[in-house]
Amino acid sequence: MPIVAAKLQPPRMRQGLVSRTRLVDLLAAKPGPPVTAIIAPPGYGKTTLLAQWSAHERCPVAWLSIDDQDNDPAVFVEYLKEAFRGVAPGRTKGDSASEGATRRVLSHAIPRLASDLHRWSQPGVLVVDDIHRLTDRSCLDALVALIDHLPAGFRVAIAGRTEPALQLARWRASGTLREIGPDVLALDLTEAAALTEAAGCSLAPDDLRALNERTEGWPAGVYLASLARGRGRPNVPPDGVSGGGGHIAAYLRSEFVEDLADDDLAFMTRSSVLERITPSTAEAVTGLPAAASRLRRLAHSNLLIQQVGEGSTYRYHNLLRDFLLAELEVREPGSTPRLHRAAATWFDHEGAPELAIEHALAGGDMDSAARFVVAAALPAHYGGQLSSVGRWLGRFDESAHQRHPPLAVIAAWVNLMTGRADEADRMADMADRADFHGPPGDGSASFASQRALLRAVMIRNGPREAIASARTAVALERPGSQWRPIGLMALAASRRLVAANEQADADLAQVTEDPETTAWAIVMTSLAMRASLRIRAGDWDGAAAFVSRGEKIFAEHHYEDILTTLLVHAVSARVAIQRGDLDKGRDELVRAQLLRPLASHASPWFSVDALLELCRAYLALADTAGAQIVLREAEQIVRRRPALGTLTSELVEVKRRLDDASATLVGSSTLTTAELRVLPLLPTYLSFQEIADRLLISRNTVKSHAMSIYGKLWASSRGEAVERAVEIGLLEPYPALARPAGLGLDTVAAAQVGIQARFADIEH
Repeated sequence: MPIVAAKLQPPRMRQGLVSRTRLVDLLAAKPGPPVTAIIAPPGYGKTTLLAQWSAHERCPVAWLSIDDQDNDPAVFVEYLKEAFRGVAPGRTKGDSASEGATRRVLSHAIPRLASDLHRWSQPGVLVVDDIHRLTDRSCLDALVALIDHLPAGFRVAIAGRTEPALQLARWRASGTLREIGPDVLALDLTEAAALTEAAGCSLAPDDLRALNERTEGWPAGVYLASLARGRGRPNVPPDGVSGGGGHIAAYLRSEFVEDLADDDLAFMTRSSVLERITPSTAEAVTGLPAAASRLRRLAHSNLLIQQVGEGSTYRYHNLLRDFLLAELEVREPGSTPRLHRAAATWFDHEGAPELAIEHALAGGDMDSAARFVVAAALPAHYGGQLSSVGRWLGRFDESAHQRHPPLAVIAAWVNLMTGRADEADRMADMADRADFHGPPGDGSASFASQRALLRAVMIRNGPREAIASARTAVALERPGSQWRPIGLMALAASRRLVAANEQADADLAQVTEDPETTAWAIVMTSLAMRASLRIRAGDWDGAAAFVSRGEKIFAEHHYEDILTTLLVHAVSARVAIQRGDLDKGRDELVRAQLLRPLASHASPWFSVDALLELCRAYLALADTAGAQIVLREAEQIVRRRPALGTLTSELVEVKRRLDDASATLVGSSTLTTAELRVLPLLPTYLSFQEIADRLLISRNTVKSHAMSIYGKLWASSRGEAVERAVEIGLLEPYPALARPAGLGLDTVAAAQVGIQARFADIEH
């Protein structure tokens, strides 16, 4: 995911900006509350105030400006990391973007980021601007969790138009929140005088007082009225500007527009479709030349056009951008979609697929958006951007999939990899009925190859058809294609279902012995499949060699949240246990446990194979209860996909071994997939009702899952359950929950009495 550096920099301070010294002093005063919320409508100078405070601060300031694309946990977490890297280089390394996926953002990504900042052990400031644009619930929960666990001396400032859905009430009640609203942001007479002077307007004291009273100290109103008077309209009365939206638009049109050359106004209205404006992007979208010099000139003459950082990136003040977008439709009716489409084409050409998709959707160009999503969805999925991919796919109706069958295939892939099996089946049905000619757009050779590969993986009609489909895909994909190794892997899996293990290993060898042209995730998975075949042949040393190679890939790339990693951890656990390394075996089983919710009948051969390997690993540890839970999940899949050849026979064999074993289903290994979805939310301040809202289930269901989790983790409270989950490895420790080396659970529990008490307050 390319990082937009301009989002990590405050607007550049320049001559003409009014110094908000009294407010900067208020923000900088120490000691002060750790959280400051600056909430006010557009035009009150929120961003300018934060930029002036950032320039004033002696301690490092991490800055993040929010836009709509940040409403994805992977994207948001990555930008948080980048923001902190700017103040603590090398300290916030984290792991990969995949840990930012929705299911891991609270359990892994945010605890690791908070721990990194604690190890840095220096004061700092985090500024989050335009917070009103952050609406994704997982992202908001992540920000709350991070703020709750920042080190002492670290402060946070959030600014936006409306109050965000954060824990403001709790912070307010605890005295940790400072709130700055329009009444505090309003200009006093000294500041109003400085602003009118900067706009080229000198007012008599009485006129200045009248203007400030009329605008109620609203900086944008004072500036616009002063700008008009300073440009040769001395008869504009001090009360000639109103805070009402319609009046402001009319005022800008009558006073601001008249002072612009026609091509400058065309440039600004057309470029207002862009969040951040660079010369090259602006020229491509507006069709007008000399964007660099034009932007410099316009920004020099108007405080509502802001340069970001020291580069050539600009942004329009929110108030001005709203006006320009409306003015665009007045001057060039119906042109907004066309300009969005031009932006989409430019961003696609520049290798920024996410922005290309957003602009294509905004421009109503669903056909181009479909092509862009086909190309970008799987890479974005592997990068952890599950929310973005889901949001993109959710914008297309059935007719779009019918016009673009490759989109239906990609949607099926994404749904099967995220455990949404019924939706994967629906998309696969649409692809099966479709006819399409031309390149699919995802790098595969043809739609026939693309569809055949999906059929091979989903095995909806038994192993023989899967083998035929996989052969078709392999034959159509030339060497060097990113899809050919997946076809070989699917062919190997299908052959294993008919006991053709030697042929399966030969197929997998083509993948693992030529990794230069293959995605590392596919190499890692193929190595796990070869290790599984070696175990079946009794060759544990050969299996260990493949596992070792796969573990090196995992350590480097951290594929923590993709379905195929389930088999990797399961086979690694079996090899470790066979070699007597029981601790490592248990660790691998915990990692696999977190991925079990992704297994489904949409990817039956892979899911059942991995679950059966987990069963055998649990049995090797004499954990009958854990084996029974996993076996039940495998049985549910086989009921939906009974034609799985040798896997069905293996399931019957494992079941026979377990039938005579008695076990009480208590223990961390027996957590169900539903309970594993609830567990990451338990370390937060969310009540059971709030957790239910996040997961779209009832409060009683959440409470039942929580009580079951307590029992299986041998815990008597929510706080103790969190401690046990951290100790086992199901959750990453937040700094406050980290257990020092050498301390037993009882010692840690005693130190966490306060935290448990807070949890108890929201359990009921």
